Amino acid sequence: MKKSNVKKGNGVVKGAPSGFVISIAIHAAAFALAGMLVVFNVVKKEEKKFIPPKPVDRPKMKLKKPKVKVKKSTKPKSTTRIVTKVQKASMPDIQLPEMSGIGEGLAGDIGGFDMAPDLEEVSFFGSEHSIGNDFVGTYYDMNRDRSGRAVPMDPDTMANIVKNFLIKGWKSSVFSRYYQAPKRLFTTHFCVPTELSTLGPAAFGQEGGASWCWLAHYKGQLVYPEDIRIRFWGQGDDYMIVRVDGEVVLLATWPQGPEPYLISLWDSDSVDNRKYAMGNNLSVVGDWIDLKAGEPLDMEVLIGEGGGGLFTAMLCVEVEGEEYPNNPFMLGPTLPIFKTEELSQDMVDSIHFMLAEGDASVTNGPVFKDY
Repeated sequence: MKKSNVKKGNGVVKGAPSGFVISIAIHAAAFALAGMLVVFNVVKKEEKKFIPPKPVDRPKMKLKKPKVKVKKSTKPKSTTRIVTKVQKASMPDIQLPEMSGIGEGLAGDIGGFDMAPDLEEVSFFGSEHSIGNDFVGTYYDMNRDRSGRAVPMDPDTMANIVKNFLIKGWKSSVFSRYYQAPKRLFTTHFCVPTELSTLGPAAFGQEGGASWCWLAHYKGQLVYPEDIRIRFWGQGDDYMIVRVDGEVVLLATWPQGPEPYLISLWDSDSVDNRKYAMGNNLSVVGDWIDLKAGEPLDMEVLIGEGGGGLFTAMLCVEVEGEEYPNNPFMLGPTLPIFKTEELSQDMVDSIHFMLAEGDASVTNGPVFKDY
């Protein structure tokens, strides 16, 4: 049996007419081309032209220029400067709690801030303004004559001059041949913690003056609104001498300085004399003083420096019958400073900054005034 020559193919039988296949391909290409023309045909729209609106005729307002009458001859008036002096008010009559021991804490910086007060604004020696119940101080430079020319002077010679001053009843004429500063200071207390002796001359406007052989003589009145019995405790480097009603009641001078020259004129009879620390030495205890209510007594205080270097002038008061806290180091009484008015906060801060703990009470104690 013979095999057939016809083979089966996939989809198109071999030997079919090729025209039919070509016709199908041509039609397919035509349809594809037509579709592309439809998709990619872009119709350009006619561009619109902007036509601006017609201008509007707005009515204009007629403005008038203001007229100001100016006098051609006008001249500026001269001004007058008014200068007023403002005095810091003192603290009111309020007993403040004692703040002893602050000096050590403020000696360094706290939290990066220097807590030391500006001593140029606060003088331990007083102010240029009086409040009425203060002491007025006169400064003497023993190194110069009354014309300001230099004269020979030494601590021993000055001690003899001071002795003569005391013997002659505190007459200012004893110092008349020496230079007297024109500036006066008014103080309500005598508390100068240990400091450089240049502080005194500078306070009286004598910044260029010598730091040795100078004196400050204060005059005022001692008065209290009630009957009271008191005595002073003091320490001076080199001089702290107090006179009340014409009598010396305290002579607290430096033991190795002027004291040998002056001890014959006054000496303490207290068992507590030169026993307890005050300032940079031991305190001297004064005589008892009886004050009648509202009756003032004349009072004078002489402070000064002999050899230069450090200076101290502290005056405290003890009221008979009062009890006082003890100094934690020397076991003596911590007495209030003598004052005729409550101290300003600036002064309190300045004293506390330099004061040794327990030496004295700055904010407590009696205030010696009659109102």
